[in-house]
Amino acid sequence: MNIFDFFKKITKKNKVKEIVIKKLDFSEIQSWIENKTEKKKFKEKEIIFKVEAKIKHLVEELKEKIIILEDFDINAKKEQDRIKNIVADSREKYIESVEELIAKLNNLQESKLEKFIDKINKIFFEFDKKTFKNYERATILIGKEMASIKESLKVFSKELLKIFDENKSVITSFKHFLIINEKLNMLNQISKTLKEINEKKSNLNEKLNEKEKENKILKQNLEKIKTSHAYLENLAKQEKIKSLREELKKNILELKQILDFKALTNFFHINPGQMRIVKEHKENFQINFEKDNGKAIIELLDEAQLNNNIILEKINQIKTKMQETANHEQNLQKDETHETYLKIKEINLEIDNLKIEEFKENKREEKLKANQQELMSVLKKELGKINVEVV
Repeated sequence: MNIFDFFKKITKKNKVKEIVIKKLDFSEIQSWIENKTEKKKFKEKEIIFKVEAKIKHLVEELKEKIIILEDFDINAKKEQDRIKNIVADSREKYIESVEELIAKLNNLQESKLEKFIDKINKIFFEFDKKTFKNYERATILIGKEMASIKESLKVFSKELLKIFDENKSVITSFKHFLIINEKLNMLNQISKTLKEINEKKSNLNEKLNEKEKENKILKQNLEKIKTSHAYLENLAKQEKIKSLREELKKNILELKQILDFKALTNFFHINPGQMRIVKEHKENFQINFEKDNGKAIIELLDEAQLNNNIILEKINQIKTKMQETANHEQNLQKDETHETYLKIKEINLEIDNLKIEEFKENKREEKLKANQQELMSVLKKELGKINVEVV
């Protein structure tokens, strides 16, 4: 029995029908598809119900014909016992297969038409494969009874093909509806995400404007501070301190040049502690001199009797400069621009981060819109297959 490839058999019949194009606005597609899908589902149930009725009728016929086949008297035939035994064995195996077919058909449950068809195909494919040899052997002696079962299966096959042929639009369009629904859901999700992106971009833009305004105000305040009398006076003090430090550095370097480190080394070479002080001052005079305002090196000079008026004058000059520098530093006010600069830096960093986030959202939006266009193209093609045009 040929009960396979229902779809192929159906589509081979080319019936010319007038094509009516349904024109829909994109906003109407969802409700239209949902409505059509519900109708198709109802029609699908009707088709399955019809097939189940045909199956029920077939099962009753097969049960009756099995009884007739079982009652057939093989021994009444004038054939060799070997042939009779082969036929009897084949009949028994064939009946077992028919009973197995009946059990599978009785237990067949499926709400989806496509899967229902696949299951029927599989059941009959396995039955044909399993019974082919037994059928051929049994018909050696049992003709009419075996053919009667085959005829019932053949009629069932034709009836099913007729049902599927009459309802092929349901079968062929259902897949398109599923694809269209899937694409619509994806498009709806993209629209939802794009809306979220727009809201996020709007919030980012609002934050950017706020930060840029804040930054502008801070820069204006900074300019006011930098042109104020107190700031300019403080700036002049800073310049004076800088100048004093340069002079101090120069004076200390001059002092180092007039010191006799060789004589100091010779005098204190047997004293490790004092030699360490001499060595440290020789290697980095300014840093070590500023640590104690020259106290340590002066004491060594006094002890070694290497002090003189030139050295003392230079030391006094340095001390005076150091005191003057300290006095200016004491009168120096806190830099009012420092905190403002830090705040501007912090806000600029926030602005950069917001711009990066905005850039990412723009890229994300760009990618989603490309996907949206691609999905729309696929959706239009699928709708075209069921004669629907998006306007």
